[in-house]
Amino acid sequence: MQGGCSEFAALKARPRVWPRSFEERRYAPWETFPLGLVMSALDGVEFGGLDAEVSVQKVLEEARGMVHPGVETWVRHAVATYLEDSRWLADEVGDVVLLPHPEARVVQHVGSALEVRALTGWGRWYASADGSVREVRRLRVGRMGTGEDPSNLALAHVTAFGARAAGSVYRDLPVEVRADPAEARRVRVVEVVVSDERVPKVVVDAAPGEVARVYRERAQPVAADIVFGGSRRPGSDCADCKLRAECGALPHVPGLLGLGGRGTHRRVWSASTAGQYRICPAQAHLRDQRLPGDWSDHPAIRRGTLVHSWLEAAHARFPYRGCSEDDLPEAGNHGIGLAAEFMTADEYRQVRPYLLSHLEACPLREPAGVTSVTVEPSVAAYDSQADVLVVARPDLVYVKEGRTVYREQKTTGDPDGWEADGLFERVPQLALAVCLVADGAFGGEAPVAGTVELEVMTPVGASLFSFDTGDADVVVRARAELTKLTGAWHTDVEFRAVPGEHCATCPVARWCPDRYESPGSGPIDVDGVLIDPLTGEILNEAPVTGLAQAVAAGISEPDADDEPPF
Repeated sequence: MQGGCSEFAALKARPRVWPRSFEERRYAPWETFPLGLVMSALDGVEFGGLDAEVSVQKVLEEARGMVHPGVETWVRHAVATYLEDSRWLADEVGDVVLLPHPEARVVQHVGSALEVRALTGWGRWYASADGSVREVRRLRVGRMGTGEDPSNLALAHVTAFGARAAGSVYRDLPVEVRADPAEARRVRVVEVVVSDERVPKVVVDAAPGEVARVYRERAQPVAADIVFGGSRRPGSDCADCKLRAECGALPHVPGLLGLGGRGTHRRVWSASTAGQYRICPAQAHLRDQRLPGDWSDHPAIRRGTLVHSWLEAAHARFPYRGCSEDDLPEAGNHGIGLAAEFMTADEYRQVRPYLLSHLEACPLREPAGVTSVTVEPSVAAYDSQADVLVVARPDLVYVKEGRTVYREQKTTGDPDGWEADGLFERVPQLALAVCLVADGAFGGEAPVAGTVELEVMTPVGASLFSFDTGDADVVVRARAELTKLTGAWHTDVEFRAVPGEHCATCPVARWCPDRYESPGSGPIDVDGVLIDPLTGEILNEAPVTGLAQAVAAGISEPDADDEPPF
């Protein structure tokens, strides 16, 4: 739930609550939840007696929508990994034999016909023959949690005190249940990462009494917060939210992308989507499916992350004030100031030249007239004409003298090669920002006069480019770029791979059967532009095309929100 919309989560917790206005839902023509395919294939193995490969093939053939070849590869890998991990777990648990059971567990309270409270979980359920030893295995795509996670504590509670559901815990409320022959005496929650060879992690192994105590102290308050909701925060959640059509927090901007039709179904688009699709439609699709990626941890990439972290902390200070040399002491006996919270002294020495260059371009160096500053806000707008939810994450949005200013910030070791002409193609975020501001996504009657800025920081200085959203010609050029970026993506249902040297930098290439196998490890050539495959730095003076910039940006600026949340 962290970072999402509280009201969206509260509504999901109420499956029988729907808005008064009916909206027919259009579904994607492809499978949208690869982990669900893995679960179905494992059901075929554990409850249908099928060979793993036979079960996977059956699930893929019977899928309701298209399954991309890259998703197929991942599903096969995930099923094989889980079954191998299951053999390890069978030895690890001791002398107890745990048997799989298909029924989910549920703890429910039926107060009246109008009040049914239920707590359940999603995973693979196991128990000894009498039910005294119980285990739930939580499938993880990439990230692994801990026993302190409220979600794992809630899973432990359901495992300890839940009965087996005879029906669907999502549709049939109250659901018919059946009890185990014996009460639980040992409860286990195990996390299994199905994308790599990590050993499964037992995050809870305790008696029911201890499970109940920890649940009351640490998880129950979190569950209460989710159920009762709170503030509305527009973002990617809006695409599936029951209140989307009626929510006053989500700006409705018909025609934002300049597209003529509504496509196949409601889609979510961002500037990151544009860059990925420009490189390769298959990459965009696999990353949209949240398949785990391989990311470079090169110091140049770490540098950009640290610079943005420092700027976020500095610009969030109140009262508002500009960044100054006092904020950037030389690393020594007197400390490193703000930077001490998130970087080492050695890292600070590396990023300090970039931060010093920022001082001359700091948007708050003259704070008079600034009435609002929001650092890295979640921004969303719904284009009803195209049925696309557009999301963005600007580095900074502030209001000065009543005028909205939207700023993007980039770091580069090369001070050359940045010119105002062609920036909308090179940095899609700018074209999107111009249209969001001009169309009133931040308030006001369109067209809105505001400013979109790009700050490029180098070790020797900063460049600042500005675009006036009240200039009709600027908006026309920005809209044309958005339409060009979204047109083919909006109707694509196949997302075919476009192999090339850039496959060497694709984070999801290991799942793509069509990937290009690079013969070497040197610079990659994209439209005549030589790019360092580790840092994304451009190594020659050739004209930078949109594709080359997308490849370079994909390496040097990995999307922090792109990794699987589970």
